[in-house]
Amino acid sequence: MKKLLLLLLCCVTLAAQAETVHSITAETTRMSPDTLKKRFSLKEGEEFTEKEYERAQEKLHRLRVFKTLEFLEKKRKDGVDIHIKGDDRSYVFPMAFALSGKKRSAGVSLASGNLLKQGESMYFFLGGGRDGFSTHGALSLGDDAFFLGYEHVNFEQSFYESGWMSSPGVFSSADDKGNHDKFLLGTIHGKQDTLSFTYRRKFSSVWSVFVTPEYEYYWYKNRALDTGKHSHLSFGFQYADDIRPDMNMGALAGIGLSDKQHALQDLTRVRTGKLAEVSYTTGGSWTGSDYTIQKLSLGGGYMWELKERHLLAVFVKGQRAFNAPFSNLIRSGDLLFGMGIYDREQRGKTGISAGISFTYFILRNQTGLLSLMPFYEQAYIRSVGSSYEPHAGVGATLTYRLWRFPLPIGLNFTHNVNDGSHHVGLKVGGHF
Repeated sequence: MKKLLLLLLCCVTLAAQAETVHSITAETTRMSPDTLKKRFSLKEGEEFTEKEYERAQEKLHRLRVFKTLEFLEKKRKDGVDIHIKGDDRSYVFPMAFALSGKKRSAGVSLASGNLLKQGESMYFFLGGGRDGFSTHGALSLGDDAFFLGYEHVNFEQSFYESGWMSSPGVFSSADDKGNHDKFLLGTIHGKQDTLSFTYRRKFSSVWSVFVTPEYEYYWYKNRALDTGKHSHLSFGFQYADDIRPDMNMGALAGIGLSDKQHALQDLTRVRTGKLAEVSYTTGGSWTGSDYTIQKLSLGGGYMWELKERHLLAVFVKGQRAFNAPFSNLIRSGDLLFGMGIYDREQRGKTGISAGISFTYFILRNQTGLLSLMPFYEQAYIRSVGSSYEPHAGVGATLTYRLWRFPLPIGLNFTHNVNDGSHHVGLKVGGHF
């Protein structure tokens, strides 16, 4: 009984010592102080902890519209007073790019931030190449995000021995033509049109829900395969406690670097990030589809950020198509994690995958970041009545990112472990 009373006394004492947020005040340049406080995840009356205070600061930095951010806290008997000084600006920045090689392509984009004084970001892109074109736009505003996109693709669907197939896409960075002709079984011309809309809503600092209605139409020569409408609806949940830096288009206009000095400092302890997502895709006559579509997808990842800022990441994913025509089967290219470059893939009813990468920062200074990321990714695809077919890649990406230019640019080398092919190509963006 005495031990129980002592335990209760300790709990009451700890509760009494817990600090709460007494007040939050703010100074701003463009957005209203109330808007900044709304974007600050720590609220008045909540418990004050260093972990949540750091998380709330990072959320403001990740808006990427501040030239400077200063956080001042004052302890008092009934809690902690927090004062935030934010010098927020706005930007509009156009950009053009072109890629040469077997798959020549070009595009233009327009990015803006904080024009509405809400800390929002907007993005528009239009581009194309030999195989078609793609256009899309996005808006992120507080806890809400919207995406609208359209893509038209002309492609040759090729079939090879051992279950390999070509990977159609507007901006495919590799080309199977001529590389695997001795294994070619047949080719058919096709076209694909896709119109999609996504709405995502965050309902906590780490949880979000999303829904994506998508119109999709496939045409194959002589009405082969599954010509027709494949419209479907996807929805799911995501848990994301991320530690990777966000893209920072504001840096081009000299803002959004409010945490630059902090990012150059070594950490006092190892940090971890976690990602988990589950989604379900369904389609049929009620969605305007000529085919029944039912697919389940599960995925996750774990990341360690070492004290020197190097990143170790592992990923896993699994997908199952309960009902799906050929064009909606599970693709090994979708199961992999965007680290490698491939010109062929496997398709089937069931797929599982895993990947690992290590980002080593060779250089971190006031100008930019130079990193080398070796990786390995492995997928297995099972079609009806067959065993699991592998699709694995190993390689590395050497990347440099200027602080004032948000897109990391570098060279990627990928060796396809299973078919023996390899690719060296330009990579824009990627894992950091």
